[in-house]
Amino acid sequence: MKVIFKDLKHGEIKLIPENLDDIWYLYNIISEGDLIRAVSYRTDDGKDDKIRSKKTEKKRMKLGIRVVEVKFHEFSDRLRIHGIIEEGPQDLGSFHTLNITSDKTHKISIIKKEWKYHQLNRIDEAVKLSNQSILTFVSLDEDKATIAILRQSGVQWIADIDSKRSGKMYESKYNEKDYFGEIFSLVRLNKDEESPLVIIGPGFVKEHFLKYGKDKKSSLFNKCIVRGTGYAGINGVNEAIKSGIIEKITKENRVVFETQLIEKFFEEIKKSGLATYGEKEVDMALKKGAVERLLITDLIVRTQKGEELLEIAKRNNSMFTIINTMHETGKKFGGMGGVGALLRFKI
Repeated sequence: MKVIFKDLKHGEIKLIPENLDDIWYLYNIISEGDLIRAVSYRTDDGKDDKIRSKKTEKKRMKLGIRVVEVKFHEFSDRLRIHGIIEEGPQDLGSFHTLNITSDKTHKISIIKKEWKYHQLNRIDEAVKLSNQSILTFVSLDEDKATIAILRQSGVQWIADIDSKRSGKMYESKYNEKDYFGEIFSLVRLNKDEESPLVIIGPGFVKEHFLKYGKDKKSSLFNKCIVRGTGYAGINGVNEAIKSGIIEKITKENRVVFETQLIEKFFEEIKKSGLATYGEKEVDMALKKGAVERLLITDLIVRTQKGEELLEIAKRNNSMFTIINTMHETGKKFGGMGGVGALLRFKI
């Protein structure tokens, strides 16, 4: 993400989303009641009703809309901001939807009455991580391979590939080169040569694929780590993230960081240690200064109670992490209520 203008005195930040992860960051920053300025397209007000009825003409114009609703579908390439037009050449007071994409030319201004600390923190994080390489997974065994990408917003499934191995009776019909060829084609399509590649799965198929890949195009496999997991497919990807085996090449990845925090939280809860959960329980712990780190989901943080908990955390010098509910561990944490805390001491 690129910030091109900032005037917090008047509540305005203008920025350019540069990739899919930036769209996800914007979804977590923009709130109901914000004023959003961006270029959009709307039916030309200068055309009469007869012409309009024959063919809808769209005119490019800069609009300012007061946000009513923000929608983001998992791993979609656009953010839909629905609201009422307050600024523009026509149709003031009408509803309009801005479609924000990551084409690096779409400038967007966000004007808030008050910028919260966690919102500014998310913008800083998006700018800091804008040049981080995306990590690509190949999770495979003899039967199936899964291609996935680890983004800041979660694990994006790309494709599953069937090896067409029917079982032991028909093993002679299994063509390893054809299977690896399909996997290689998708890796080449979804990975650049500078980004890391992680090949995981049970057995020795992963080592065989690595050799195949290096023979085909060694430069694509330069930044590669191979590790054994109990499962192939997307379950193997989640296992690898939880185990920490990819931490050394994704030290600043949001999903890895959040997963490690939540796993630590679950461990402490299991042994009745330094953790608590639930809005009332966490509220009390914060007010007593017992919270080392507040954990709160991106859904709860949009509520009034979520804002209150973050404000108390700030006053009491407690760290906080907003948990993304789009990845597996985040969903699991959300299922427990979406509010928890790692403690400095038991209460």
